[in-house]
Amino acid sequence: MGCLEVEKTYPVARLEMTIGWGDCDAAGITYYARYFDWFTNGRLHLLKSFGLPYMTTFQYQDISLVGLEANCRYKKLLFPDETVVLETSLPELKRTRMTFVYKVYKQDGQLAAKGTTVHTYVDHQGKPFDLKKRHPELWSKLNSLLGADGNEEGGRG
Repeated sequence: MGCLEVEKTYPVARLEMTIGWGDCDAAGITYYARYFDWFTNGRLHLLKSFGLPYMTTFQYQDISLVGLEANCRYKKLLFPDETVVLETSLPELKRTRMTFVYKVYKQDGQLAAKGTTVHTYVDHQGKPFDLKKRHPELWSKLNSLLGADGNEEGGRG
């Protein structure tokens, strides 16, 4: 008997956007750095869509999500007036960091770009901390999005 591979599911949010001229370079192609602005929008959209708006859930509670890593792999060119869908997921949650994955799709469904960002939790003094210890209720809410019970060492990931 063969093994059945089960695909993990993660919280996902989709955000439709139209590429503007301001998103492009002089050649009329989307400027590479704009994707990281879109990733920020996607991250905030995902958190809000699961009832965790960034400002009230994190910022006003003395929690900043500081970027540790960011990358993007560009697959297809994007041009002004194109409509794209940004899909953002949260596949990894640990007590000291979280990882987001982003996929930008063209209208025809082609993958235009894929990226990741890794963030750590810091307070307003810039000191990193263990989210489960300092904010156990938020830790439980985030873990419930991932189908974990909140008692695991690193949640999912």
